[in-house]
Amino acid sequence: MAQRDEVQAAFGEVLTIEPGESLSPWSEVWPARVHGGDGDVAAVVKRTWSAPVPLEAWQRALVAHGIRTVAPLVPPVAVGSGDQAEPFDAATTGGGAGDEIADDENWVAYPRLRGREWDGGADDPTAAGRLLGRMHAASAGLAIDGFPPFEWGSADRRSIDEDIDAIRDSAAQHWPHSDASRWIAQLDGFADRLERMRAADVPAMPVSLDHRAVNLLFDDQGALALDLENAAFAPRILDLAVAALLFPLEHVGSGGSALGSDEWAAFRGGYLSEAHLTQEERDIWPNALTYMKLEWGTWHLTEGVESEPEGNLGYLDDLLTLDEHARFPLH
Repeated sequence: MAQRDEVQAAFGEVLTIEPGESLSPWSEVWPARVHGGDGDVAAVVKRTWSAPVPLEAWQRALVAHGIRTVAPLVPPVAVGSGDQAEPFDAATTGGGAGDEIADDENWVAYPRLRGREWDGGADDPTAAGRLLGRMHAASAGLAIDGFPPFEWGSADRRSIDEDIDAIRDSAAQHWPHSDASRWIAQLDGFADRLERMRAADVPAMPVSLDHRAVNLLFDDQGALALDLENAAFAPRILDLAVAALLFPLEHVGSGGSALGSDEWAAFRGGYLSEAHLTQEERDIWPNALTYMKLEWGTWHLTEGVESEPEGNLGYLDDLLTLDEHARFPLH
């Protein structure tokens, strides 16, 4: 990864990266100030996609629709890493689906949004749901050249069996008193769920796929989205499903559990006030929930287990054992 002085040199006199630690525990996100004719603008500097034009186009389209999110303050810059190409891990570095780092990394300066973090209550999920609904409404029909497609899971039986073994091992290590049988049984039928999901005639568009509390701030006007680097062109119903399941992931406000029924009702109400789901989306919702639980949740329960912040292991335990259809209905 490029060093701070290399990134500063690439931006030149356009901005100044401020001293101090990264603003994120998961990746390098540095405070900065962008210099302009009307004075300095508080910013953050972070890595972005290796081909950032499609992401920027989507961000600017959202901002043009009044969505409270980030778009580049100045053009992204390429920073030569001098390293051999390696996979770009969206879970830890913020990249588009299937994106890869070549010899150059791209770095971007976004506005430094101000607000507070999720307080663990139900009012903020209402605002978060409303923001996601507005993002989906603004993104409907958008055709952006080069936007990465959603990467579907694999129906390969060996891969499924490996996931089943990994869930058993991780549950025994981290949550020995919890019953993982429901998750394992659903994994056993993953290929059928994947087929039904891929065959569904539902709206697809650029979506976040990372609409979680750690990527949001809140103020008196509602919610603000900080990070869209995990975006892909995907069925929007999957974006709603992963938000329901993973909203508290790695956030101290979770209180050690997934969203409860009241918090989900608040999120759902906010979302549906801005976005109108088709009947096909409503019909496929139970399958979409379980598909995203198995496809993305399995990684977080196995290779991606994080004990920090406090309460995250409790949240993962709740995720492992919850009945997603009872917890997250659409009515």
